[in-house]
Amino acid sequence: MISYKERHQVKTKSKTNNLKTTLINIDYLILSLEGQPFGDFPENSEFRFKPYDYGTSIFEVRADLYFQDLKVGTYMSKPRSSIISEQLAHLQIENNLFYTLSNEHLKNILTQFCNETNYLWKSTNRLDICLDRSDINHQYRNLYNNIVDGNLLISGRPKNIQSYFETFKGKSILNGFQIGKRTSDKIIRCYNKTLSLQLTEKPYINEYYKNNGLKNDNVWRFEYQLNSAFFRGLNEHSKADESVTQSITWGIFDKANLYELLKIATKGFFELRENTGKSQINKEKLVPLFDFEKLQSEISKNVPIIKRLKKIMLSSTTIKKRLAKSLFREYYCNNQDISYIVALNLLLEDMDMTTEKPLLYWFKNKLHFYLHEFRTKEKLVNDFDTPLFTEHQFLFL
Repeated sequence: MISYKERHQVKTKSKTNNLKTTLINIDYLILSLEGQPFGDFPENSEFRFKPYDYGTSIFEVRADLYFQDLKVGTYMSKPRSSIISEQLAHLQIENNLFYTLSNEHLKNILTQFCNETNYLWKSTNRLDICLDRSDINHQYRNLYNNIVDGNLLISGRPKNIQSYFETFKGKSILNGFQIGKRTSDKIIRCYNKTLSLQLTEKPYINEYYKNNGLKNDNVWRFEYQLNSAFFRGLNEHSKADESVTQSITWGIFDKANLYELLKIATKGFFELRENTGKSQINKEKLVPLFDFEKLQSEISKNVPIIKRLKKIMLSSTTIKKRLAKSLFREYYCNNQDISYIVALNLLLEDMDMTTEKPLLYWFKNKLHFYLHEFRTKEKLVNDFDTPLFTEHQFLFL
């Protein structure tokens, strides 16, 4: 027979474990696919499209994608703009699947979809990673006030901060805050998920908490929204190993890689430090909110292979692109003077560090956009002989 003391110890241990539990998951995902625009699936396929009568502001085609009777997400293809490759398509995954399916199961469905459509998951357009934990000491609730009052400092460049209040039982309650703008390559949101689930019911998240040992009592969520610009600054250690080259696409279904992405996103953007009045912020003591190394090691012993390119490389690439645009402007304004195309062609042979392809690939997509800009915004109205330009490119490349 179990004594009262033993039962009490079991309950206390269980309660402590629930409070310490930190859950990491994907909450939002848009895949950028590359391939020929896809029509419809054959009759024997487990996939099917349910098309909309209208598309979006970016894509002409929009349809819900189903696997058997399960809605996988929304498929979009055929870009309206001529400066976007016609081979680009997006697939936005349904939110509930990240909580009701295992990562491996969802990955297998998407793999099968790509195999049947011959699409390549080339990059990630948007990825939201969430960390959920019980706020027993009100650390996260008080975090906003500590930042606003100057008790804690945020290192790095100036950032936009917005607070969010909700009315609950007639009272206005701080439900969280956001750091970063919509145009930023990353945005961080911190909010009371327990209150949010009371305002907007999502039973599958409550069930997800229950199945993973997290009591839905004052749970706060840190949500990192990583946009396409963030992923351009990432690079793999080796392009020879296929498993390495796919680490920031298919690899995101490994939760150890999600922690690595959070470490990269946090560094230099949301590093909190004490405020003791020192002249330089980086001399203040760091106040970590999460021990990413420890949380990562609890999930996997494998060393993640994702890294961010050094800023000096990205800056060099940006300078080259600006120079290429300037040379093309001079070539256009001076009646396609051949002297400018020589320098432009030599420059376009250099490597684009964001894609690891020659700058020529980037310039081909920008050519018509630049011509339109010169004529409309800069009022530089000149004739442009496209066959002559093509001849000049082939002659000197």
